[in-house]
Amino acid sequence: MSLNTAETRQSFPFAYEKVFDGLISILEPAGFAVKSQDRVIGRILASAGMSGFSWGENVTIQVQKTSEASTDVIIQSNLKVGFNLTATSKNAQNAERIIGALSNFLQTGGRDVAKSVAAAPSAQSSPVLWIIAIVIGLIVLISILSS
Repeated sequence: MSLNTAETRQSFPFAYEKVFDGLISILEPAGFAVKSQDRVIGRILASAGMSGFSWGENVTIQVQKTSEASTDVIIQSNLKVGFNLTATSKNAQNAERIIGALSNFLQTGGRDVAKSVAAAPSAQSSPVLWIIAIVIGLIVLISILSS
């Protein structure tokens, strides 16, 4: 797997239908646009928008029934635009945000989507990324001023 892709697997002690419905409920409030969903094969395609360090990500979610009361969720997040060193952490952050929001939603019986999403980890840019961006910006500025 490359720097531009992250895959995360999480098991939930809930029935397939509850998990699939929970994902559909939390994705848009969590900042992901649902592009397509197929309950029969258990796949949801979503997209995350641009941020300060990324042109956005495509997210594929696979929902797998493991028993009547247990379901696995596999989240694969890929950068929309090729190689981008400053956006490598975004994929893992997407998965953590989805898992956190879904877990909160399922544990509260699906009563409050907004609270479930608010309690989930939010996407944050690493301080190292800010340092890299500042250094690159200074190099560009110096090269412009010296020419």
